[in-house]
Amino acid sequence: MTIRPALTITGTLAALLMTLAAPVQAQDMGGGMDGGGMGGPAVGPPDEPIGNDSPSKPRGPKPIKRARFDQIVTEMFRMADTNRDGTVTIDELHAIVAARRAALIKSRFAAIDTDRNGTISMAEFTAWQDRMGALANSDAAATGDTGAPISDAIMPDLGNERVLASVIEPLTGTVIANANTNMDAGLSLAELLAYEGKLFDAADTDHDGYLWPQDLRARDRDGGRMHRPGDPMGAPPPR
Repeated sequence: MTIRPALTITGTLAALLMTLAAPVQAQDMGGGMDGGGMGGPAVGPPDEPIGNDSPSKPRGPKPIKRARFDQIVTEMFRMADTNRDGTVTIDELHAIVAARRAALIKSRFAAIDTDRNGTISMAEFTAWQDRMGALANSDAAATGDTGAPISDAIMPDLGNERVLASVIEPLTGTVIANANTNMDAGLSLAELLAYEGKLFDAADTDHDGYLWPQDLRARDRDGGRMHRPGDPMGAPPPR
């Protein structure tokens, strides 16, 4: 059995400890350089601007640009401009609402007329009410329609940007009348953008062209009601 000298073992351990310590020292040096001094902490995350370029708004939901706001208003206008002549009239609005109601009535009738003969017998009606269960005991729910009533307005398609519900006014007969500034036969897209744009400007309290969540808090405190130019504070939306 061979016994190695203690000096050799001690030298090997020392070399190993120096090897392990080298990366730690290099890391400390790098951190010091990033922080602006030897051993100093880094300032802010790497992907965040430092100094005067840092954003003035807190992080959170993304703000909505004015261009996106105008796009949603434009899409709402195009839904109402059924004849594609560049204007929206009261008759077009009423026709859209009437068509939606007709579709709902047809759907309800089809749900009851199970034999598809175009008539509803007492047996079919009774069977339909029985399928509703306890809902049939309520006159309000006896029609079987548990969803929202057909709106008299063209609603904006907000998608994931629900915060705009308190800023974009649905297209109603009142809006067509109020936004039609030249008093001609119909409402143009430019007139609607100008009308809705005043609501955006009122919500954009710092006038930076964006709607941030904190810009809309005042509306939330008022129960989500819209403050239109010329309207008293908290006035309910027109029908």
